[in-house]
Amino acid sequence: MDSKAFTMHFHYGFLLCVLCLTRAEHDELNVRRVMKELEVIPDVLKEPPKELLKLSFDNELEIEEGKVYTPTELKFPPKLEWNADPGTFYTIVMLSPDAPSRENPIYRSWLHWLVVNVPGLDVAKGQAISEYYGPLPPKDSGLCRYVVLVYQQAEKLDIEEKKMDLKNAEDHSNFDVERFTQKYDMNDPLAGNVFQSKWDDYVPELMKMLYDVSE
Repeated sequence: MDSKAFTMHFHYGFLLCVLCLTRAEHDELNVRRVMKELEVIPDVLKEPPKELLKLSFDNELEIEEGKVYTPTELKFPPKLEWNADPGTFYTIVMLSPDAPSRENPIYRSWLHWLVVNVPGLDVAKGQAISEYYGPLPPKDSGLCRYVVLVYQQAEKLDIEEKKMDLKNAEDHSNFDVERFTQKYDMNDPLAGNVFQSKWDDYVPELMKMLYDVSE
């Protein structure tokens, strides 16, 4: 490679690095801003996550922080992406502070997903305390917020909590994520995202499957 080609290659690589850093900084600032605007802080967290957690659902649906999605679109667990270290263990939490509604959150927060001891990005190899189930907003609840968080663990955890039965509503209601993470010596969330959802005709189907009740 001659000196001119080397210089052009170097400048291109440097520009690419700058663009990547700028994009990461934008994502970090945006998720912090949206969490404050939607009052996830202070309703769920004292401090915002350090970076954006990327969520990809079926049909290549990528979650844009703060936007509205239907329960039908979010039936199955998403693919998660954050700046993970393959040699580190993480905890994944998804919850809704608006149970049964934002105006009357008597069950804050409702746990939708909890996986501990996730090695790097490999969520499937983690220890599921609560398997994933998607948004479940009641028909007249309006928009409900859903928060997905990643916490870094200091080591692999020996968890006291037993695996939850998805059909046991009591296990999932009034979940305090800060108390749980403090119990296991985790700091503020490493990565996170927030979106909103409202009732659609998949909710009665999920209610019937989980709790054998009809809306």
